[in-house]
Amino acid sequence: MNGIQKLLKNPAFGLIPFLVFSFLIGRIDFRLALLIAAALSAAAFLVVKKQSRLIYDLSFITFILSFVLSFFIPPQIDEFGTFVLIEIIFVLTLIVSRLSRSKIIFRLAKNANPMVKNYLSESFRVAFQTQYGLSIHLLLVLAFFIFSTTGTSFLHRLAGITFFQIILITIIVMEMMRLRMLDKQLKKEEWLPVVNERGNVKGKIAKSVSREMKNKFMHPVVRCVVIYKGKIYLKKRDESWLLDPGKLDHPFEKYMSFNNHDPDEVVRNVIRKECGSDALPVRFLLKYVFENEDTKRLIFLYVSDIEDEEVFNSLQLEGGKLWTESQIEDNLGNNLFSECFELEYEYLKNTILMVRHLKEKTDPLDKRE
Repeated sequence: MNGIQKLLKNPAFGLIPFLVFSFLIGRIDFRLALLIAAALSAAAFLVVKKQSRLIYDLSFITFILSFVLSFFIPPQIDEFGTFVLIEIIFVLTLIVSRLSRSKIIFRLAKNANPMVKNYLSESFRVAFQTQYGLSIHLLLVLAFFIFSTTGTSFLHRLAGITFFQIILITIIVMEMMRLRMLDKQLKKEEWLPVVNERGNVKGKIAKSVSREMKNKFMHPVVRCVVIYKGKIYLKKRDESWLLDPGKLDHPFEKYMSFNNHDPDEVVRNVIRKECGSDALPVRFLLKYVFENEDTKRLIFLYVSDIEDEEVFNSLQLEGGKLWTESQIEDNLGNNLFSECFELEYEYLKNTILMVRHLKEKTDPLDKRE
């Protein structure tokens, strides 16, 4: 069943009723052929999701409108001429739908899963290909009618319909190949949850797609501060990262995936991956929203405040160093640290580090007592 649903996501399959109609015309009653094609289009309402149903809907409208108009077509127009008239109606519905693209996407994708817009965009892409291909077909048919001196023979009509069929089959096959390639890519893709400011998951989107759309969607990210005896460990961010590549920041950061958006588990996993152990003591510090022109994130900040030298050395951190408060403050605003770190430092200074300073002041008194 999942395979069938996956197959029906191909919006180009909405052209199949037209293919069936092109094979039926001339073989059975013309109006019966229209009704059969319309029924095939209408069947999509039962099995195809609305975001992938655009071509089916336009086909259904075309066949129903053509059925009504068939009672007013002059008898001197043969079946091939009527077929061309139906093709013109279909092309006009494609043009109208593309002109109304923004309204259709807004109506169908409003407050919906972000992937709905992607499916709709794919449907409009197929609609454009179909409009373009059939427009060329109609121009060739028109040219034949204008320049032909022998009229339309059976072979000419057959060639016209065959060329129409070749265009539709080509579009369907190309879309199948395209979706197969996309499916292979998406299997390797990282899927991110789309969340609101409270952390509630609203949907999911491919990381590469979200990156292209910059700060349109908010995704949850875990970050972990490492403090050793009052000094903060910082290292350069990876050059391939979207946000502040190459700038100094905390050693642990990770997008939560759609399949695992539990921040406690994610922070443990990233530490285990980097250090080979999740024995590092961590605790949740705060949650906040970060946004700039490139990205929008709901950040879960954790901290590991270490006093034991053996525990710190067991992390085997590489590529960074420990920074004192004075070293950090001397370099704030100099484009050395990441934006997130500079925001978080003020909080760290007035919480974790301040508590440490108070302990250092009270410890000598405790010893004298």
